[in-house]
Amino acid sequence: MTALFKNLKPAKRYSKALLELLQNSAAKDGADFKEASKKMYDEFEFVVKTVRENSELQNFILNPVVSYGDKKDVMSQIFTGKVSSLTVNFLSLLAENNRLNILDDILFSFKDDINKLQNIIPAVITSVIELDLEQKKKLVEKLQNKIKAEITPEFRLDEAILGGLVIKINDTVIDLSIKKKIENLKVQTF
Repeated sequence: MTALFKNLKPAKRYSKALLELLQNSAAKDGADFKEASKKMYDEFEFVVKTVRENSELQNFILNPVVSYGDKKDVMSQIFTGKVSSLTVNFLSLLAENNRLNILDDILFSFKDDINKLQNIIPAVITSVIELDLEQKKKLVEKLQNKIKAEITPEFRLDEAILGGLVIKINDTVIDLSIKKKIENLKVQTF
């Protein structure tokens, strides 16, 4: 598949189209948009993972000699019954427009669009030791109260920070690590 972000501009257009289809479908069916978007994301992630893990399918999709109609038929045969008809139809649209090669980028952009629409912000929280469930819960609650948005935390471990936490939310980094405090002390003493 393609390198992530290589085709971000067209991926954003397709992501917006998918989001619009999803909103219309959810409204028409009276479905909860949050649940519908989670289901759609999971289905699309399943498609991307399936393609990523199957080199034959990947080569087939990327082969310029294979017709768009054949690509559309194969994608439909593989995914019909495994994902919703909305997802299969979207894959057909991508095949017709020769955009199956940017599935990864569309998935990334779609997740970003859903998060923005629902005021959800991803956060990367790095510590030296594994935080217990109660610590994680309290930390997430404090961050959500501070930024007035729901966050989806990703917890990581990194011994290099020596202790404390490093929290990254969008482009903001809150460095509460011991490593940073030591670096600050070195700067102040010289």
